[in-house]
Amino acid sequence: MNKSVLNRLLPVSFIGLFLLSFSAYAKEYKLTILHTNDHHGHFQKFSPYPVSDVGGLAAQSTLVNIVRAEVEGDGGHVLLLSAGDVNTGVPASDLLDAEPDLKLMNLIGYDAMALGNHEFDNAREVLLKQRGWAEFPFLAANIVKKADGQPLVDPYLIKDLDGLKVAILGLITPDVPILVFPDNVKDLEFKDPIATAKKYVPELKKRADLVVALSHLGLYPENSDKIGDVQLAEAVPDIDVIVGGHTHTSLEDPVVVGKTLIVQADGYSEHVGRLNLVIDSDTDTVTTSSYALLPVNGKKRIKYNDKSYYQYVGTGYLEDQAILDAETPYLEIAKASLEKPVGKSLVELVGGKTSSRSGETNLGNMIADAMRIKTGADVALQNGGGIRAGIAPGEITYGDILTVQPFGNTLTEIAVTGAQLKAVLDASAANIGGGGFMQVSGLTVTCNVTTKTAENILVNGAPLDLAKTYKMVTNNFTAAGGDGYSMLKDLPQYDTGYVDADATMEYIQKNGEVKPAVEGRITVIQ
Repeated sequence: MNKSVLNRLLPVSFIGLFLLSFSAYAKEYKLTILHTNDHHGHFQKFSPYPVSDVGGLAAQSTLVNIVRAEVEGDGGHVLLLSAGDVNTGVPASDLLDAEPDLKLMNLIGYDAMALGNHEFDNAREVLLKQRGWAEFPFLAANIVKKADGQPLVDPYLIKDLDGLKVAILGLITPDVPILVFPDNVKDLEFKDPIATAKKYVPELKKRADLVVALSHLGLYPENSDKIGDVQLAEAVPDIDVIVGGHTHTSLEDPVVVGKTLIVQADGYSEHVGRLNLVIDSDTDTVTTSSYALLPVNGKKRIKYNDKSYYQYVGTGYLEDQAILDAETPYLEIAKASLEKPVGKSLVELVGGKTSSRSGETNLGNMIADAMRIKTGADVALQNGGGIRAGIAPGEITYGDILTVQPFGNTLTEIAVTGAQLKAVLDASAANIGGGGFMQVSGLTVTCNVTTKTAENILVNGAPLDLAKTYKMVTNNFTAAGGDGYSMLKDLPQYDTGYVDADATMEYIQKNGEVKPAVEGRITVIQ
């Protein structure tokens, strides 16, 4: 090559190198965030009456890998995130400290998980054991140890995806101390999540192209007194995406606050959220986005000519055989105990999600009756948040009962005056829709939504006597002040040691067949 040719090519080469260098830094990235939340032990498919065989990690694995194949084939990247509460809800998982759930999540390839309040249902050694099983980090920036102020787990994670840097900040509800047994978290401080985010987000914004809050705060209206994802987005506008959990909210479309996208995907492994983003790494902005809430083998029932037919909601997915094979040993371990029949129900036993937290249910009545009969109490109170599922008509197994009452709570007797019982029922009336709303036995009550008070209280048919002492039974979680019942924790108590699920099982066994009904024990008025 002669000198004149070389001189003509040099500028072109330098320009090319400059353009290549510029394009390496000013690049549009395609990122898909797949997310789940509030899994609650549902590693295998389950049958929420009246449909069957929905959810489960084997079908979820197929869904996730189909999306990965599509996105990566188009030059994009995928992150798979959990917004917490893997623990508590299904006996096959609970008996094994969620080992099957976490190890199957490893196989599916989760990138990170926020701690949820139910990760503290067990003693600390269980959480540490679970952390060792997981091949992905547990995140929570606003949990610190009281002794030294150090974070309990990693506050955040920064993922480098072929040059795209994504910061993932973990946050948990500050209500944990009233949602779990106090002894489980007595050495921990749950800091204000907004103040925590304000501390970390500016630093993460400098180090990453995209800032994601992986949140177990919950989704509440803008004017709520709760600190949730909306309140977080309003207070810390530099968060690009909030992947939420805690309230089991099904969002078909993101909630948009300023430039922040908030998503949440129901719970119980029934849905996977898919958020597609295009990110300009030069300006660190999301240029386009789209969202879909993907059912995991969801079904709907269609009746025709007195027959029932079932149709997939969206796409049906074949279960991943590798996940099914990995499930098998865990299911065999739990099978003998869980399949033990205890009786039969002639009706659907209604409970779980919103039903037990918003009004009287037949299952709530039966559980409260079982508590009262077991202890000989005057009245029994069962928090609706402790009734985790319903039961279909037909044979009832021990596993069914443990699915409804998975916490292993014990029945605690408390001597209360009528005035103290009134205060408890006022708190229940103020908690309609929340986990602290009480199912009752031995009394009737009117809950006034407007005044947030209990009215027209009758105990075993007689008007409540404010000066009289009554024997009340509740579970030890509520007795310790859980769900906000702090007025109970300092009263003289006797923990009977009777497990709540066993009391329910004994009640069903004694009756053989049960047919509880809604009897007008609780009236809700506006």
